[in-house]
Amino acid sequence: MPTSCCWLTDQQGLFTADPRNNPEAELISDVHVIDDALRALAGDSVSGLGTGGMSTKLQAADVACRAGIDVIIASGSRSGVISDVIDGKPVGTRFHAQQSPLENRKRWIFGAPPAGELTVDDGALAAIIERGSSLLPKGIRAIQGNFSRGEVIRIRSLQGRDIAHGVSRYNSDAMRMIAGHHSQQISEILGYEYGPVAVHRDDMIVS
Repeated sequence: MPTSCCWLTDQQGLFTADPRNNPEAELISDVHVIDDALRALAGDSVSGLGTGGMSTKLQAADVACRAGIDVIIASGSRSGVISDVIDGKPVGTRFHAQQSPLENRKRWIFGAPPAGELTVDDGALAAIIERGSSLLPKGIRAIQGNFSRGEVIRIRSLQGRDIAHGVSRYNSDAMRMIAGHHSQQISEILGYEYGPVAVHRDDMIVS
């Protein structure tokens, strides 16, 4: 998923007023919160390099920022604008994402269809629900489906209740081999390891 995007327009960015009519109008370099005052500002002008045409762009920027993506609105006529954006130079107006990369990743996990399923024992259930712990191989009792390392899987209790979605550290074949075993045995069983957990707590959304 991208972390930023750049929209090139005939506008330099969002101004405090229409620069054609107000010589004191200033370019707004950074926006951290898109609120009603900013929406009103974006809708004040009709067209040109000022606030005009910004209302729709502001709505789209709001959606992107809520999804964890920075948005830069800049003038397409500016020489070297793409290079400047890539280099992180101050260009146009930057709308800052409202979610951290971790929050954004968890948003993806929540929305992704599970590629497989793990059934865990009561000890693992309590560790995940009550203590916010990672899922260890020792607590896995059954594996359903065929999935790759890095795919989203569903985690269920012995009673069949959905308790979490998470990103698998191992593929389904490896998971079947290490299920029920201590983490210290992973390397011995597989001949390699991607860490001691089956699903890390940072890659997990509890239902």
